[in-house]
Amino acid sequence: MSLEFATLLVRVFYSYVAIGLLLLPWWHLAGLRRLDITAATGPWGFRVLISFGLIALWPWLVIRSRRDQGHPPAEHNAHRDQTQPESTP
Repeated sequence: MSLEFATLLVRVFYSYVAIGLLLLPWWHLAGLRRLDITAATGPWGFRVLISFGLIALWPWLVIRSRRDQGHPPAEHNAHRDQTQPESTP
């Protein structure tokens, strides 16, 4: 591996992390509400913990928030089916 190629890889990595850091305030102020309302209402300690994941996964999160998939679906299992009232047509 040449020095120029290694330097390019480091610059790409730094750019990736820099973009994640620039998007971090937006994620904490508005972006989390678009993805998961439970995460958006979490305490500051939780937000500090997920900040590293927000920085690392920013491309996937931007795509997901742009698609406006909304909040994650509710879990669907046999126990939940029995506790939910049946809807009548």
